[in-house]
Amino acid sequence: MFCVNCFNPNTAVTNSRPNKKQPSVWRRRKCPKCGAIFTTYERPSLADNKAIQLSDGSQEVFNLGKLIISITKAFAHLPEEAAYNSLWLAQTVEDHLSTQREVITPGDIEATTHDVLRHFDELAAVQYAAQHHLISSTRRRGRPSWRGHGPQTPPSPSR
Repeated sequence: MFCVNCFNPNTAVTNSRPNKKQPSVWRRRKCPKCGAIFTTYERPSLADNKAIQLSDGSQEVFNLGKLIISITKAFAHLPEEAAYNSLWLAQTVEDHLSTQREVITPGDIEATTHDVLRHFDELAAVQYAAQHHLISSTRRRGRPSWRGHGPQTPPSPSR
């Protein structure tokens, strides 16, 4: 690892701890040239370790960028939140997927992303689910739809 201060290519690890909840490692490093001390967080890349099995039988490499864009679209109601949280949420999804079985399907990615979003922002989860057809707009029988038609509250039943 190179030094973030003087770009010396050789730094020494002075302390290292694995994360108990996630597949990542925290390392304290020191540069022998300038004496700078800094911290790195290392995590496995899903793109290097797992394949995505597509429905036609072919395999694809996991793309974190696609996932970030998909999560950003789900935050249409809060664009500033999307700018700050999309990368973090995508990495959380990637961490969850890295602990699953060897081959991952697009459905696994969608379900995991929806679950992570549901715990973070319910509206973003609903928007993500609608974009990826995880929910349908079919309403239950006998239930009127009041969106855009008439008053905001349903009329009281007449007897």
